[in-house]
This record gives sequence, C-alpha cells and structure tokens, in this order.
Amino acid sequence: MRKIFVLLGIFISLKTFSQNGESVNLSKINFCELTIDDLKIQDSNLKQVKLEEMDLCSDGFVEDARFENRIGYESKLYPGVIFQKYNASDVVIAKIHLTREFKGYLPNGNYIEVETLKASDVLKKFDSLDSWTSRGCSDYWGIKKDNKLNFYVKIDKNKNPRYPIDQKYYSEQFIQGIDIISDCYSYFKKDSETEKHNPLYIVEGKETTEQFIRDLKPEDVDSITVLKDKNAVDKYGEKAKNGVIEIKLKKK
Repeated sequence: MRKIFVLLGIFISLKTFSQNGESVNLSKINFCELTIDDLKIQDSNLKQVKLEEMDLCSDGFVEDARFENRIGYESKLYPGVIFQKYNASDVVIAKIHLTREFKGYLPNGNYIEVETLKASDVLKKFDSLDSWTSRGCSDYWGIKKDNKLNFYVKIDKNKNPRYPIDQKYYSEQFIQGIDIISDCYSYFKKDSETEKHNPLYIVEGKETTEQFIRDLKPEDVDSITVLKDKNAVDKYGEKAKNGVIEIKLKKK
C-alpha cells in the first residue's frame, strides 16, 4: 500500500518534474521508481548517449555497481540532465548526471546554474561536504555529500605536485558536472521485505498508468478515492489486491 501514498504525494506536489521556463525541478524525483519507460512516454525522442563518469577511472576499468556505467538517456524536456539506469537489465533510474547546461533545483531544493557554479560556491552552499576526493585514476576532483551528491572540478595535470591539493586554486575552478546517486539495491531490498507492489489506477472508470496519474493537473481533479484490501478486490477483482486509486475529473 506504500505505493498508493507515494503516488498521492507525487500527485499533490503537481508533477515529478515541474519546469518553469528553462529551469528543471528535481526536488520531487523518486529515484528507483521513475523508469526509462516513464521518460519515453513523456518524450518519444528520448536518446541513449555515452557519458564520462567523472568519479571513475578514465580507462573504463573501474565500475560502480550502484548504476549502469557510462550509458545514459537525454530528453529535450530536461536540458542538462542525463538519466542513468540501475543496471543494464532494469529500467528504473538510479542516477542523474547534470551537465554544465543544467539550470534548476536539486533534490534538496537548492537552485543552481552549473555553468556559473564554482567549487567555492558549492563549499559555501552545502553542509557536510567531503572536499577534494579522487580515486587517483580519475580526471576530476570530487566534492561529495553522503556519497549521493557529487560535484566535480577538472584536475589540472600541469600542477605539480598533485598532493597536497592546492585548495585555493581549485576553489576558484568551475564545476564541470554533478552526479546525484541513489542506492537502489537497499531500496529494492526494503521493498521486498514490505512486499511493495503497484496499485491499480482508475480515472473516470478506466484503468490507466502511473505516468498518466503523474501528468494530471490538480486543478482538473474533482475527487480521489483510495480503496484497500477487500473493498478493492470486491470492486475490481484480483488485479486490485494491492489497492486502487480512483480519480474523477472535473467536467469541462
């Protein structure tokens, strides 16, 4: 039943992504629930792209098991955003890479424009940052928060010695990219323990998809009814065993 209330929360907050002009709002994103299929419904021209993993070795040898490495998906609806899957065989989004084109709100609500963002701005804006970390084989220094929010500046290979890092110099360098990563392994493990499944979505008496619900505008909705357990199965059969969200629209 948790899925029902997650969906209602998303719906009440308008959309998973709400855009204002060129700004993109990531504060309502649900990692490990949003899927590539959801994105394809929004944008039939969703494009698969190769991308540089700024936290990994440039030779491509090291992998990060939390997401599908070096492959992402771009949509014209979300400029500066590259979506990455949990793994090659799955469709859920586990990571978002932000390029220098990104203008908008991070999941924590902070507004940024990557093109004008310096490392010093990041260090002032965010608490609990682990600054200037690197695998040693990467081309970037990372400024991290809880290993989930990662900012990167390019390493100047002409600066010697490399260690100790020249913090004054690198603080004035521009951010080249940002990674936002979720631990979908723990998420799915938790879900399996609570037997999480999708509810049935009904709009105006017709079965529909989660994405359709996400795209509805609150001002178009007349009422929302949640059915659970026996009430849901009695009305819609076994397919409603995980609950039902019924939505009636306002008459136009």
